[in-house]
Amino acid sequence: MKISRRSVIKTMGASTAAVALYSQGLRSTFAQSGKGLTYWGHNYQTRVEIVNKIMVPGFLKETGIQVIHEDFETNQNELKILTAWAGGGEGGPDLVSVGDNNVTNYVYRKLVAPVDYTAFGFKTQQELVDAFEPGVLDGFIVDGVLYAVPMDLASISMYYRKDFFKEAGLDPEKPPQTWDEVMEMGRKLTKTDSNGTVTRAGWGWMARSISSHFYYWGTLLPQKGVDFLNAAGDGNGFSNDAGMAAFQYLYDTFHGDNRISALGLAPTIDPVDDFGSGRVAMMNSGLWLAPSVEAKFPKVTYKDGIYGVARLPQFKGDKPATRLNPWVYMVSAKSQVQKESWQFVAYMTQRPESRDIWFSKAHYVLPWKGFRTTDAVKALGYGSVFFDDLEIGVPLPRTHRFNELATAVAQAYDRISANGDKPDAVVPDLASDIDNLLQS
Repeated sequence: MKISRRSVIKTMGASTAAVALYSQGLRSTFAQSGKGLTYWGHNYQTRVEIVNKIMVPGFLKETGIQVIHEDFETNQNELKILTAWAGGGEGGPDLVSVGDNNVTNYVYRKLVAPVDYTAFGFKTQQELVDAFEPGVLDGFIVDGVLYAVPMDLASISMYYRKDFFKEAGLDPEKPPQTWDEVMEMGRKLTKTDSNGTVTRAGWGWMARSISSHFYYWGTLLPQKGVDFLNAAGDGNGFSNDAGMAAFQYLYDTFHGDNRISALGLAPTIDPVDDFGSGRVAMMNSGLWLAPSVEAKFPKVTYKDGIYGVARLPQFKGDKPATRLNPWVYMVSAKSQVQKESWQFVAYMTQRPESRDIWFSKAHYVLPWKGFRTTDAVKALGYGSVFFDDLEIGVPLPRTHRFNELATAVAQAYDRISANGDKPDAVVPDLASDIDNLLQS
């Protein structure tokens, strides 16, 4: 699921088919039905405020449909959804927004309904697919059927504190481009107290949920030309020299003379606090991070030069790559208001005014054709960094056993980062666990 720079830019100056279809007919599909629906999502504060203060009341006014919105901790959101939907009863939400990592699992377990393309004003599924940038929806199509649409098509790039660069004698306009440079600069940026305890990490790996391992430190693997699963998806893909080198780099960031990260400090369960409060000098994250940091830490701003944004560092001489980190909307297969749920998604994502709100306030990328031509997108100077990284984005491994895969990966990370177990012991164990999981 990649977006080429050519395909993104070629629509500049043109009206998109999706916008035209919306203005011509989507509102006519909204019936004053008086029905209600339940929507569950994660507790990213900017998202919650946009939904509660803008989308829910706006949709109610336009359609008469009441949306009950509940939010949960990011690392608990999907567990609650799966528990509610897999229980066999009629409970649980009608609509959810989740990371795309488990789409295959939801479809395999028959928990989600196909996307109702008529709710978006289209006559066929292909018309809806064609209204997005090429390839954007490919990862959400199973056996020819579309099951999800993007809430945010994110890539992972780098944030760094320019003020700390200056303090350490580093050029704030020259962030690291390679992981060797991250290590070199990270040592200068790392601070410890008199007991040797890290008080500011040079680099922070985000690891706040089991799936986050794939997005953040897990990006090291595709940069080495491998991944957690092999190409066939029936075994591990990292039990080799390239995979070992990626795990060794992770180990070195936590241990020995090159230590630039620390558990219990950076990352904590909240990357916004880590970066905004100064507990970490550099980290990789999505475009969404900036508005959250600036809302909570008003003095930590991009325009004032407190922090900068750069493309994700790479291994010198290896394959450039980053992770795609989409979040998607899906509707319960048991919902009695499936069409209304998809209509709410259309209201939140398809209208030009909604897309501008999501991008300007939350930096969410809604990749309908021509999304880069809007004033809101063009006004964000550093947005091009993330759009450029989209070109080298690699999706997460696809398997209906993703939760079990992610649990095994998280345990391996804990062994390396917290226990200090070396990669030559951890990697064979993880490889064996994954092989057994996929073959069982």
